[in-house]
Amino acid sequence: MPERGGDTMQELYRKLDELNYDRDNELVTVIRGAQTGTKMLLTDGKVVWPSDPEKCPDMDALPQDAVYREKLGHIQTLVVCGAGTVGLCVIRLGKFLGWRVVSVEDREEFAKQAEAAGSDEVLCGEFSGILSGIAYDSDTFFVVVTREHSYDMACLGEILKHPFGYLGMMGSHKRTAKMRRSLTQEGWPQDLIDRLHAPIGLSIEAQTPEEIAVSIAAEMILEKERRTDRYHFPDDILTKVREVLQMQEEDPAAHAVLATITRQVGSTPRKAGARMLVLPDGSIIGTIGGGSMEAEVIRRSVEGLLDPASYIPSLLTVDLTGRSGAWADMDCGGITDVFMELI
Repeated sequence: MPERGGDTMQELYRKLDELNYDRDNELVTVIRGAQTGTKMLLTDGKVVWPSDPEKCPDMDALPQDAVYREKLGHIQTLVVCGAGTVGLCVIRLGKFLGWRVVSVEDREEFAKQAEAAGSDEVLCGEFSGILSGIAYDSDTFFVVVTREHSYDMACLGEILKHPFGYLGMMGSHKRTAKMRRSLTQEGWPQDLIDRLHAPIGLSIEAQTPEEIAVSIAAEMILEKERRTDRYHFPDDILTKVREVLQMQEEDPAAHAVLATITRQVGSTPRKAGARMLVLPDGSIIGTIGGGSMEAEVIRRSVEGLLDPASYIPSLLTVDLTGRSGAWADMDCGGITDVFMELI
């Protein structure tokens, strides 16, 4: 049950909802042993929840595998520079994939098309000026698909000054080679130039604007999955968790189970940090990969929600290598640890 006072679960999830992602945020959860379920939120290495030091996990007394630590970042932001035919397709696909999409255009009529395509934010004006005023970090991905070489160069000249997770520019091999030479002549470090994906997108012989957008999205997904430094606590799950906790003020029986992948070895559907919220009727928000593993987590969660007063947080290990345990007949993947806790 949530504790009273400043160290309530409501307060923890409020802090998660209001995190400043320009700072270093880490959520620590004890997933096995006597302190199972104990949590701690740190910002810039300092504990911001719980406020009472005695309620913090005793990290010195815990083995490394008893603690799940995750760096928290904001949802991946896709900044599309240019709202021509390809740019609009990238915007639509980015929204379909669940990204926050920002469109940058210098032509008002095209900016309106970007808004109609679903951009969360449309910034209209001179490219370098707009790009100098936006937020940058390793969760920000840039797609440069403007109409001319000079506009591409203006975008790159600003973006390269800042941290970013991905930077791609559309163009032929000849055009992008010229761009790289220009960047070298301007004195940009070679290791930074090498991070530029140009020509943009995976080589899948894409022809149409839609196919080109798919190749770009595929390359961004690949780049995103290669990065394991930060994970975003899903907004829809966070919103529902806060709603459930609020409901408990009127109905103490209102609960849900939060399932989090804390370890994955080998081939698995989702990586550590993936979450799923299970409600008493068996409905879910999010996914930890589907299939029999997810079905078993849902079954156990619904069963536990029948008697929440007796619920004990637990760690489920699913071995899909076909070598041992209850999943021995499923020779289809790796090993996944799923931590299940009561909300």
